[in-house]
Amino acid sequence: MSEQALIETLRNLPAVGQLIKDRGYRQVWRFELHGRGYYLKWYPSEGSRLKWLLAGSPAVTEFTRLIALQKARIPSPRAIAVLRGFTLNGRRGDAVILEAIEPSIRLDRYLEQCDLNGGIIPNRRQLAAELIDLVYSLGRARLGHADLHLGNILLSNGRLYLLDGYSVRTGGLKLRHVMMLGHSVARWASRADMVRGWRKLMATSGTPPLQNSLDSRLYRKLVRRTLRENTYFGRLNCDGFRGQFVKSMPSRRWWCPASALQVTAEDWIREWPAIRQGIEQDRFTVIKRGDSGDVLAATAHLGGTDVEIVIKLPRRKSLWKHLNSIGRRSRNRRTWIKAWKLNLRNFAAEWPLLLMEKSFAGYVTESVLIMARVPGPTLAEINLDRLAPGDRQALFLRLGRTLRRLEQAGFGHFDAKSTNWIVMPDPHRGPIPVMIDVDGVRHYRWDGKGLQRLLRAMKQHPQYTKTDSLWLCRGYAPWARVVEDG
Repeated sequence: MSEQALIETLRNLPAVGQLIKDRGYRQVWRFELHGRGYYLKWYPSEGSRLKWLLAGSPAVTEFTRLIALQKARIPSPRAIAVLRGFTLNGRRGDAVILEAIEPSIRLDRYLEQCDLNGGIIPNRRQLAAELIDLVYSLGRARLGHADLHLGNILLSNGRLYLLDGYSVRTGGLKLRHVMMLGHSVARWASRADMVRGWRKLMATSGTPPLQNSLDSRLYRKLVRRTLRENTYFGRLNCDGFRGQFVKSMPSRRWWCPASALQVTAEDWIREWPAIRQGIEQDRFTVIKRGDSGDVLAATAHLGGTDVEIVIKLPRRKSLWKHLNSIGRRSRNRRTWIKAWKLNLRNFAAEWPLLLMEKSFAGYVTESVLIMARVPGPTLAEINLDRLAPGDRQALFLRLGRTLRRLEQAGFGHFDAKSTNWIVMPDPHRGPIPVMIDVDGVRHYRWDGKGLQRLLRAMKQHPQYTKTDSLWLCRGYAPWARVVEDG
């Protein structure tokens, strides 16, 4: 690397480089020199002098920790230089320069793409083994990583690299580091993968706990974001209503195309008056109408595309319901929170888009919840006899497995009737059961309650058979003995 060429490039970095990430406390820039790619991580010093005085410069810390990874022969970006007092766009700070590993992709992005393309990961076992070996080598070198998730693992030419040297810690691999990794891989890893990783990293012959000790805290943090203004969610005040909406998500969910939307407040400010007018004039298609409320179907233009939406308008049908609502979240707000609890845990559930409420003295007088519409018939309406035998079996296995996973995650589904499932067609996976009207999900367990409710409801389906019941129960309890009837 030519020293003079590097100086000229750094002096004109805003013009010749590309800003990849800006988190306020850190910027990541990419630039090229003599045909090779490099990254510069810059930490502004303004507002951080006391912290730097106590903990040291983060750029120097990252540089020294990356050197420790290189000495331990752990695959990671090679640190080139650390720059003290580097000025960028008129602001002073410290920076560290790294060699770019290219071509490459973050491991979580690679797995997400596999999800969207049908869920088949071509080299799944090899990737799992290499990831376990990478983390094991970290612990063997008496190092740890405080932010050990798949976003900090890079995949390049079939090889994995550890990123974010700032989060590297001395003193070895800790249980919380392993639990963070387990939380991150749970979306894609099988139970066998988890057991293999646990046994090697923890040097034990036991099995990992079904409940990750970090899950509850991390998911609570994510759910709190859905009610605040941040990168992924926004607040909206319009036409006397207040609420929140989802702007965008860091990762897509394969069962919901709407999870890829980039929505702005201006989109909803434009669409909300038309939706309100359509509700008042009863112009939308009625999906369900009853004493407890209405469910309507419509279309909204969001993120530059037309999106099929479902509008939920709950109604309090008794004096007791009105009294019970005092000092309590509205039904739509409870559904908003529960739907995000499920989607963030990778359960196939309806996708919330917007929650709007009008209140008086803290009492919600009117509430509107908008969801992305899930294509397909409900489980109560589907023609089971038209399904291929393999698809029919897979559908009921998935229903039972979903109810089991819900209970393992600490939930109970008290309203798992057949009208609360949409059977979504998927060209790669076959029929997929997607939960709708998730207000019946409770954050406490009552094992078997959801299965009993679904079995009772399916008896009303004219095409439902004992074989369907068998596959449903096997999905829920795959290791239970089968007792022949008659």
